[in-house]
Amino acid sequence: MNRKVFLGLFVVLLGVLHVVLCSTAIAAPYVQAPYVQAPYVQAPYVQAPYVQAPYSGNRCNPGYGFTMFNGRNSCIKCNPGYNFTRFQGQDKCVKCNPGYSYTKFQGQDKCIKCNPGYSYTSFQGQEKCVKCNPGYNYTRYQGQDKCVK
Repeated sequence: MNRKVFLGLFVVLLGVLHVVLCSTAIAAPYVQAPYVQAPYVQAPYVQAPYVQAPYSGNRCNPGYGFTMFNGRNSCIKCNPGYNFTRFQGQDKCVKCNPGYSYTKFQGQDKCIKCNPGYSYTSFQGQEKCVKCNPGYNYTRYQGQDKCVK
């Protein structure tokens, strides 16, 4: 076969392939409504921290952490299971029951828990526990909260 004829047929074939591939519609993703539940909500346990003044070099005794407390450099310690954090605008030691997470819920500091497989997130402007079927991811799709594959 003549080289010019071969190249000509090759160029035509590439053109046809380009038209076919570019005109093929892209399939829309699979979309499902998520499963939605209200979270379990509890008030956290709250305690005042143990506070000591740091000694030279801003060092603390074992078990204490160096931080600012009430506007001063301080050594802070919480009881086991408690975490030093902000609670209702004050530095406190806070603890949630097992399986619960400390977070904001409707503007208040609370302990939140979702059923297994559910995640705590915003759903249609409300704080909810959301779950998608396996292989789907929770996301915003075309202006709505959906599970998309």
